[in-house]
Amino acid sequence: MHFISETRYNPNLQCDDKYYRIKESFRDLTGRVRCRIMLNVGFMTPRLRPEDVRDIAKCLTYMSEHKGEQNIFGASLSKYNDTVKSKAEAYWNQMVELGKIDVVKKCIEESRVKAERLVDVKTIKHTDARDVGAEWICLQAIRELEIDKFLQQHGWSEIKINTTLAHLITRTVYTPSELKSMRIMEDNSAVCELISGSHEWQPSLRDIYKVAPSLYELKGELENHLCRRTDDLFNITNKLVLFDLTNFYFEGRKDASEKAKFGRSKEKRSDCKLLVLALCINTEGFIRYSSILAGNTADPDSLPNMIDTLSAKTRVPKGCGDEKTLVVLDAGIATEENLEKIKSKGYNYLCVSRSRLTDYELADDMRTVTVQDSKKQSISLREVKRENGDDYYLEINSPGKAMKESSMNRKFKERFEMELTKAKDSLDKPRGKKTYEKVIERVGRAIGKYPSIAKYYVIEYERDKDKPQNMKDIRWRIAIPENVDKNSGVYFLRTNVRNIDEETTWNYYNLIREIECTNRQLKTDLNLRPIYHQKDSASDAHLFLGLLSYWVVNTIRYRLKTKGETCFWTEIVRRMSTQKAVTTEGTNVLGEKVQMRLCSEPTKVAEDIYDKLGYKKMPFRKIRLCSTQ
Repeated sequence: MHFISETRYNPNLQCDDKYYRIKESFRDLTGRVRCRIMLNVGFMTPRLRPEDVRDIAKCLTYMSEHKGEQNIFGASLSKYNDTVKSKAEAYWNQMVELGKIDVVKKCIEESRVKAERLVDVKTIKHTDARDVGAEWICLQAIRELEIDKFLQQHGWSEIKINTTLAHLITRTVYTPSELKSMRIMEDNSAVCELISGSHEWQPSLRDIYKVAPSLYELKGELENHLCRRTDDLFNITNKLVLFDLTNFYFEGRKDASEKAKFGRSKEKRSDCKLLVLALCINTEGFIRYSSILAGNTADPDSLPNMIDTLSAKTRVPKGCGDEKTLVVLDAGIATEENLEKIKSKGYNYLCVSRSRLTDYELADDMRTVTVQDSKKQSISLREVKRENGDDYYLEINSPGKAMKESSMNRKFKERFEMELTKAKDSLDKPRGKKTYEKVIERVGRAIGKYPSIAKYYVIEYERDKDKPQNMKDIRWRIAIPENVDKNSGVYFLRTNVRNIDEETTWNYYNLIREIECTNRQLKTDLNLRPIYHQKDSASDAHLFLGLLSYWVVNTIRYRLKTKGETCFWTEIVRRMSTQKAVTTEGTNVLGEKVQMRLCSEPTKVAEDIYDKLGYKKMPFRKIRLCSTQ
């Protein structure tokens, strides 16, 4: 401590005099020099010598440093005169009464919080950087769908639920296998930290492998829950649903499988066994029904089960009790038997006619409606009538489709005539096929390969008179050339609903593209193909886990589409991957090692996605892990 003084007017002496204060200077924990006024002494009467003022300050300093010790006025202060000692004791007692003695200590302790945060920039290093953006929006979507609450209601433990959510989110963002999923949790993703709140927790590989089979056991109940939840979240009426099926190919022989069968692969993988997935979705893209079928299941055979279970999951909105749900089908499924099945269950249908109409006439008003497709090409719509049947038919004439079909016909024509030419040329070759029956078989195989163009040809065979068992010549021609492209670009829509106009019918049918988009996301964005599992139960569980990932993805994409953002899931993941969680280490001014878990601010494009989704942007801002000497 020390005295400071300033010159003031002393009313008692009627002149200027020195006004004294006792001040203490100190350095806080941040290294900053600070000072505090301990006591306003005022004018000293009688006046003291400068040496006495100096000694009083020394006594007060000693008393402050040795407070609480016995005999503080012992030998250490004996060298000072009585005036100095009495004044020091008086000033000390005044400071004690005013509570000034511990002010400096309190200031030093208050500076500790700030000192802990002052880190030497030369000691800072960043470690354990992990992706957090895409995982964070997936977790918020899962909580919005209340999947965690559903599992909790079914008696699942907290650890099992956390493991399930961690694997589901990893599957949605990175589309890995179970083994790779664990490695991603270990090295790349902060998903475990988001779910559990602990930086150390991570599920075991065995627990990860149990996730998909455990979820598949709850398939029916979980799908019903998700249907109800999305209906409530987005106020969906489900008055129009889309039905289609796709297939996934296997890698491996799958000898013991009952479902893996050879069939018509939509990905041209005729060398692999298949598994068929039948889907029914609403216009918002949410699944209403799913079924995993054998790989050789024909399109028409996949519909009946869907019709039997769809009504249980379809919410009838208030005021629309008499309005029937419209089922939109592709031509491959729309057999007469299936259409009757749909009608018998109380649904309406809209599909492409499986056969090209021939005996029809235009409607009475002879009206033609022109619309544009997604490529801004004009398409003509005309209502037509048939003598037999009560269904409503709409003739679609698309110049763009006609150009495409004409090009295909030309290509098929060239290839078919090439096959016929080969068969004819072989008649003159020494080792060519000349036997009458064999040549007809060869031509028959060409007809079977190109049936769409072969039906327009007339093929004449001439037997060799010298060798009746051989073929002498083959001749061919197109019976009526103008018939080849006569009906190109023309097809018919069929529905049992007669109170909708031409343009509305066309728009309803074009919603079938939504289910094609769903199939694309399942196969490409969520990477459900190929399937490597050998057991049917594992294959079914694998596909169902992919469908749950699709629920999460479509919840996010549907919210974004309502705000005008139509990008695919892979693009969303790319944008969100810019947000990271990182551990920052450094040494503060106290010499302590400080570790902090930080989450980076989202970039502009990531923040735009957060805003459109209405989700929180920061999973956490700062988590202190440790602060040790």
